[in-house]
Amino acid sequence: MNDFMNSPVRASVIIPSYNDSDKLIRCIEALDCQTIRSSLEIIVSLDGGNPLPPRIQEKADMIVEGSHSGPASARNRGWRASSGDYILFTDSDCVPAADWAEKLLRVLDEGADGVKGAYSSGGSLIIQRLAQIEFEERYRLLSKQEDIDLVDTYSAAFRREALERTEGFDESFPMPDHEDVDLSYRMKSMNMKLMFEPDALVTHTHRDSWKSYFRMKVSRGKWRMKVLRKFPDKAGGGSYTPFSLKLQIILCMLLPFVFMPLLMGYYSFAFTLVGMWAICIIISSVPLMMIGARNEPFLVPILPLFVTWRGCALFSGMLLGIFTAGKAVK
Repeated sequence: MNDFMNSPVRASVIIPSYNDSDKLIRCIEALDCQTIRSSLEIIVSLDGGNPLPPRIQEKADMIVEGSHSGPASARNRGWRASSGDYILFTDSDCVPAADWAEKLLRVLDEGADGVKGAYSSGGSLIIQRLAQIEFEERYRLLSKQEDIDLVDTYSAAFRREALERTEGFDESFPMPDHEDVDLSYRMKSMNMKLMFEPDALVTHTHRDSWKSYFRMKVSRGKWRMKVLRKFPDKAGGGSYTPFSLKLQIILCMLLPFVFMPLLMGYYSFAFTLVGMWAICIIISSVPLMMIGARNEPFLVPILPLFVTWRGCALFSGMLLGIFTAGKAVK
């Protein structure tokens, strides 16, 4: 018999939703098949948009309605309307494994204030597989740490009292971007314990083109700057940021200076400089290449190009974040 089946503790799962019924139904069906379903309260929190089809309404235990103001607001409405002592979050485009909730609750039951899960897969396209390698590098980093500083909401769980103490998500984040980072940093500033549970898995479909991946990373860089204005001590990165990624961003910052001699006609010096820069990028890619070699060996030669694409996008977003007032990247 499952430990939680006879437990008085009830957990609420919050899924923000905006006109995504086709994806949401797969998420709801997976949650309805959880090993501890009888202990779960499934709540869909509408961020405006169209009404949900009957199939979803039948499987959800509660539907919370609200105006279109972003996932941070929708999540807050959802957990505040819930009755669980533990609050779980996932996204409508995620499909949790059958024991997802059970894995998260076990860590909370052992004393954590917040728990982060993981993506098990991200799609079959090359860019999706590369993005999954990126996540695997981060998961490997987190697995070495007993106490982390980021719980992102695609696979997350918190104690209700932790959310109440922090007053939940900052609703000035109108996009699905860094509102969970902001919440995590506020929790850490209150000395709360955040942990990583790599077996709390959800499947997901990562960005399906190089262009959409680039735009997403631009947004990440931009909203990162807003968070850093509140938490400048995190400027050097946190538990979720590999050192190699920091180095790659710096290298991408230097790209205009690397190509400047070429534009000025100093071809011999320019080719030498470009070659040195390329060697640095390849060296910085080695940790990611080692991870990719285990499951995606045919993608290893592409990884230096991938990290350059990523680094340029993040640096571009950081510039936007510095010179704009925080408007969304469309």
